[in-house]
Parts: sequence; C-alpha cells; structure tokens
Amino acid sequence: MRLKGCANLCLALTTFLDSISSPPCGRGFVGGVMPHYFEIKQNKKGEHVAYFKYNNEAIFWTEGYASKANAKKAIESILKNGPGAEVRDAE
Repeated sequence: MRLKGCANLCLALTTFLDSISSPPCGRGFVGGVMPHYFEIKQNKKGEHVAYFKYNNEAIFWTEGYASKANAKKAIESILKNGPGAEVRDAE
C-alpha cells in the first residue's frame, strides 16, 4: 500500500472506522455527509484499485487487482484488520 501523510491517514482512518457504527448525525459526518470513503476505480492497465479518500483526496490506495471482487476483499480486510494494527516508524 502507498501512504500519503501518515498523521492524516491515521486520523482519517480512525474517524472512518469509528463512524461506521455511528448514526448520520454522529461523529465523522460533516453536514450529514461522510467526508471519507472507499472508492474502486480501474487504472490504465484495467486493474481495480481501492482508494481511501478523505474530502475527495486520495489518502492511500491498494495495489491493482484483476477483479472488482478482489478490490472489495481488500477493503474488507482493511476494515477488519486496520483498527488493531500497530503503527511503526520506518528506520
């Protein structure tokens, strides 16, 4: 996975994961609209890539997958395993 702005990534992903179980008026929503979301798009090679976006800006994205179903599985894995993942500093 490619990362852009670790602090922003951690904040956005944490807010997103917290807001999944919150009602629309709860934490993580701005004016009734969630500013962070996953989006699956095809790249120039025809591969399906899952993007995590915050305020329409790509924060991180996955590798390219041959099928949209596999890109969805990558999102499910992030949602399942992301909340408990440790943060490591690169040396």
